[in-house]
Amino acid sequence: MTLKEAGVQLKSSLINYYDIREAAAIADLVLEDLTGLRRVDRILQDKQPLTMTQLWRLKCAIKLLQQKMPVQYVLGYAYFGGLRLKVNNQVLIPRPETEELVEWIVTTIMEESSKSGSPYEKLLLDLGTGSGCIPLAVKRRLPELFVSGCDISDGALGVARHNARLSGLNVDFFKLDILDAQSTEKLPPLDYIVSNPPYIHFDEKLQMEAHVLDFEPHLALFPDKTLPATIFYQKISYLASKRLKPGGHLFMEINPLFVNEIREMLKSAGAVHIEIRKDLQGKDRMVKSVFK
Repeated sequence: MTLKEAGVQLKSSLINYYDIREAAAIADLVLEDLTGLRRVDRILQDKQPLTMTQLWRLKCAIKLLQQKMPVQYVLGYAYFGGLRLKVNNQVLIPRPETEELVEWIVTTIMEESSKSGSPYEKLLLDLGTGSGCIPLAVKRRLPELFVSGCDISDGALGVARHNARLSGLNVDFFKLDILDAQSTEKLPPLDYIVSNPPYIHFDEKLQMEAHVLDFEPHLALFPDKTLPATIFYQKISYLASKRLKPGGHLFMEINPLFVNEIREMLKSAGAVHIEIRKDLQGKDRMVKSVFK
C-alpha cells in the first residue's frame, strides 16, 4: 500500500464516524505520525510504500478511531503551549481554551514584573494538574518562576512527571486532595494559584460527545455528584484566601453556567479584584482574581 492509498483508506474508514473535515484532519495527524512526513512531503512521495510495521499501526489506529477514541489517545500525545505532551486515559486532553488561560497567566506575570522591576522568582501552584500542561507551558515561557502542580490521581501524576522529564522543565508534581482542608493548610504561601478543576455538571452529560464521555477520566471532568457542582470553586476560592500572599492572584478556568456564583464566591473569600474573560467561542471561560 502506498502513502496515497493509505490516506484514501484512512479517510474512507472514518467518514461514517466523523464529519468530512474532522475525518480529514484526523487522517492527516495519523499519517504524519505514522510516516514522520508533513502533508506536502507525503504528496511529493505519495507512491512510497508503507512498511509492514506502518501497515500494522495503521490498522490499529483505524480500529481505535472507529471506536471514537480521541486521536490524541490513539497517538499517545498532544501539543499544548509549544510542547508535545504525553496523554492517556488518566488525563484530560489539553484544550485550546486552556492555552488562552495560560497566555493570560503569562502576560499578567510579565506585566507585574515589568512594573516592579523584580525577577519572576515567585511561586505558582496548579491545582488538579492532570497532564501538567498548564505549569509546564508556564514554566517554558517563564523559566525563572518556581512552578509546581498537584493532583489526587496517581495516574495523572505519573503522566505529568513524565512530561516534565520529556520537556526538560523543572516543575515539581506532588499528590494533594484539594478538597481536604488539612492537606491544603500545609501548602506554603503562594504568589499565584491556577486551576482548571472538574466543572462539568452531570446534567450536561447528554450534550457531550461520546469520545469525551467514553474515554476521558470522569474524575477530571465531573465533581462528585453527591457534592455541589461548584464545590471545587468554593474550596479553591477559600484556599486562595488563606494561602496567597497579599496581592496574590488566582486564575481559574470556569463553567459559563456558574459565572455569577463563582463571582460571589470569590467576593465572599476576600477577592478585591475579579475579572472574567471569554474564550474564542465567546463563552465566559476564565477568571482572574486578586486577594489582599
